[in-house]
Amino acid sequence: MNQQAVIILAHGSRNVQARDSFLFMVSVLKNRLGTEVVPAFFSLGEPDLKHAVHDLVDRGYREIAIFPYFLFDGNHVQKDIPAIVSNLEQKHPEAVFRILKSLEHEPLMPEIVFERIWELSHEQRFLPGADIEKISLEYIQDLMPAGLDARLDADQRKIAARVVHSSADFSLGRSMKFHPRAVETGVSCLREKRTVICDVNMVRCSLTGCRDVLCAIDQPRAELGADSDQTTRSAAGMELLSEEIHGSMVVIGNAPTALWKVLELAEKKNIIPALVVGMPVGFVGAAQAKEALMNSGLVYISNRGPRGGSPAAGAIVNALLRLAYEK
Repeated sequence: MNQQAVIILAHGSRNVQARDSFLFMVSVLKNRLGTEVVPAFFSLGEPDLKHAVHDLVDRGYREIAIFPYFLFDGNHVQKDIPAIVSNLEQKHPEAVFRILKSLEHEPLMPEIVFERIWELSHEQRFLPGADIEKISLEYIQDLMPAGLDARLDADQRKIAARVVHSSADFSLGRSMKFHPRAVETGVSCLREKRTVICDVNMVRCSLTGCRDVLCAIDQPRAELGADSDQTTRSAAGMELLSEEIHGSMVVIGNAPTALWKVLELAEKKNIIPALVVGMPVGFVGAAQAKEALMNSGLVYISNRGPRGGSPAAGAIVNALLRLAYEK
C-alpha cells in the first residue's frame, strides 16, 4: 500500500455550490495524481482537518501532506493550521506531516488574473518581436520563484528564464537541473562550432544559430532500424550517429528512447558526448530517462518530471549561444 496521502484544506463555506465545486476539484486531482487525495475544511464544513487526518492514519497512511487551499498566507495559514498540525503530530507520532505552500506562492497567479482582465487594459496587440521578447523576459524574471535564486547561478537563471519563455510554464523553470560544468561546456561547444546532434526535426528547426546540426530521425537507415519492437526511429538514428556523438553536444527534446540510447552508448561503448541537453517530454519513460541522465556522470542540462519538449530544448541551446557571444 502507498503510505502517502494529501489533504486539500479549504476554508469552507455555507454555500452548497462552493462546497461541491471544491469537492469536484479534489476528485479531479485524485484521479490525476493516482494517490490518495482527500478534502478537508478549516471551518464551515466536514470533515475538518483533525478528522481527515484521523481517518487517513486509521487506514494506514503514514506520510501526510497538507495543502492549504488559501489565496494568501493570513493567520490561518501562518498560525492556526501549523498549531493544529503540531497537535496532530503529538497524537500521531507514527505519521509524518508536511504543510505545503499556499496559492500565494504560485508564480502564475498574476498571469491568471491578467488573463481575466486583459481585455480591459487596452494592451497593444501587435508589438515588434524584440519588444515582445524583452517584456516577456522581464516579466519572467520578476516572477521567477525565489527558491531558484539560491539553487541556480546567474547564467543558469538566464537559461531557465528562456525555457519558461519558450513554454509559458514556470514549473519547467522550477524543475531545471544543471551539471556543475554544463554552462561552461555548452558555451565551449558552441564557440568551437562542434557538431550538434538532435533527436527530431522540431529541435533542429529551433536551433537557429547552429549550422552543423545532425538529426537522428533523418538518418537514412533509421526507419529500417526501427522495424524492431525494441527500438524507435530516433533511437535507431542515435545508434547510426554514434561516431559523431563523442565530444559533441546532444540535444533531445522529444524522444525518451533517444536519450536512453545515448546513455546506453556512453555506458557500453564509452561514447561520451560533451554535453547532453535532455528535455524529452511524455508520460512514458521521459522522467525516468532524465533521472538516469542526471545519475550517469555525463555533463547535462535537464529537468525533473514528464514536462519538456523541443521548444524547451531549443531554448536552452539558444540561451547558451547568447552566453557564448556575451562572454
